[in-house]
Amino acid sequence: MLNDLISTNNGQSSIIKWGAISYVGMSLCYVSMLIIFGVLLAFPNSGELADKIAYIANKQFILSLSYTIGYLVFGTILLVSVQATHTKLSATSNHLLNLASAFGFIWVVSMMCSGMIGIIGLNTMVKLHTQQSDHATTLFYLYTTVVNGLGGGIELVGGMWVFLLGLFGLNTQQLSKPLSLMSIFVGLLGILTLIQSVPELKDAFGLSQIIWFVWMGSALYSKKTK
Repeated sequence: MLNDLISTNNGQSSIIKWGAISYVGMSLCYVSMLIIFGVLLAFPNSGELADKIAYIANKQFILSLSYTIGYLVFGTILLVSVQATHTKLSATSNHLLNLASAFGFIWVVSMMCSGMIGIIGLNTMVKLHTQQSDHATTLFYLYTTVVNGLGGGIELVGGMWVFLLGLFGLNTQQLSKPLSLMSIFVGLLGILTLIQSVPELKDAFGLSQIIWFVWMGSALYSKKTK
């Protein structure tokens, strides 16, 4: 029994350590996406969809890389982070934590699906474009709508995870009060992306979450976290 207990504690310590590292990794994924779309890519200002599709075809590799980093890699390490956070904070049984973790796991599935759909949809659209098929335009609208709908056009699921973790932290004091309040603030920004007429909310959520990822990773790793 003692050996089982030691093994369990070592396993928990390991997942928590990797969870802390994963939080930092998620912030790096966000920074990578900012660099890709803010520096490396410059979509044409032309209102012609054909010009945009031609540009996408020319930048297929880097766009596929962005889907891989921003969705598949992010989704994988998000899974580790959600599990590690639940393990670290589950000393106090609480329905809020269970609900938060459920939203976290849903976010994992959403991100992974978005990445795979994005890569397949991009490749298929480029093939149709090279064949000068009119279906390339239709597919552009279809796959971008699905990817945006699942993977970031509305940040409700990720926002709920962060928001509920903040409420849990305040109720149980397993997270510091400043971190809990920051979680609630960041989570609300994500939830408010439901208001599609204010696109700045999505940017605010992404930028503030970079800070939250690093802070949460530090808290998860710190022995001072209760």
